[in-house]
Amino acid sequence: MYTDEIADVYDLVHEGKGKDYRREAEEIAALVRAERADAGSLLDVACGTGQHLRHLAGLFDHVEGLELSPDMLRLAARRNPGVPLHQGDMRTFGLGRRFDAVVCMFSSIGHLRDTDELDATLERFAQHLGPGGVILVEPWWFPSRSPPVTSGRVTEA
Repeated sequence: MYTDEIADVYDLVHEGKGKDYRREAEEIAALVRAERADAGSLLDVACGTGQHLRHLAGLFDHVEGLELSPDMLRLAARRNPGVPLHQGDMRTFGLGRRFDAVVCMFSSIGHLRDTDELDATLERFAQHLGPGGVILVEPWWFPSRSPPVTSGRVTEA
């Protein structure tokens, strides 16, 4: 989990390396809408400091974020006033609502320790999807070399 000291420099490090959150948010929206054109709601799991959320909020009618680290979540809240944010673990969260899309960006899925945790996490994602919903997981972001892969569809959640 990221501590306050890491949270404070997290964005500076990644922006210094050329990370373009706006462009990535636009690509996320395009990928989601390629599968579900009318997608209006999105949950960003492991939202970190809320950089993607900041841009996704302008591309979807309703966005929410989930983050394990309270320190990262504090920064996300400052950056995204009015956006519902939840402190929780991607393996066990339950928000009591469904979304058109659930996304997990920036290799956050790689923090899981084994396939049991991966299965539990994907089950949580599916439980938060509405009919025809889209799950988008980024194992690592290489836009020019990694075309989107659809490996399956949830028909019932």
